[in-house]
Amino acid sequence: MVISHIGNRAMSLYITALELQARNLTAECLGRDEALALLQTALHESRLDGWEAAELALFPGREGVLLFARRKSGLPWHFFFPDFETLIHAAHSASDTLPSVLSRASNGYLLTVYPFEGDLPPAVLYEFGCDLGQNTYLEAHLAEQGAILIPCAAMASLRTHFAR
Repeated sequence: MVISHIGNRAMSLYITALELQARNLTAECLGRDEALALLQTALHESRLDGWEAAELALFPGREGVLLFARRKSGLPWHFFFPDFETLIHAAHSASDTLPSVLSRASNGYLLTVYPFEGDLPPAVLYEFGCDLGQNTYLEAHLAEQGAILIPCAAMASLRTHFAR
């Protein structure tokens, strides 16, 4: 496994087909869980900690797999939107599609975003939504209540499927 650091908040991993085979994996069957296991191995080998959460991008090839991991903040930021149109406008106006979760609330929508380590959420979310601050367990509570509408990559999904 070739580990290359991209600054102090990201890394790339190149895993050859032979290394995958040694782990009883193939590039075609590599999924989220396997990618997370490979990232954990790389973090352990590099003696890195503090990566509470990361966004992963996986690129399988004929000779191996390229995995990019970008460290995201462990604390989510929550924003309330009173209507769907305002939420869509904010998602399209944001410069970056952060790792995010969309949940329903009794009188609107709750967008939970995970900015990358050291960054703040996009300013447009403060402009169009109501900042509810950071709460580690709110997302788990919403999942338990069955309120989650889009469990991952919500901002990207909203931008892809809904026009401004």
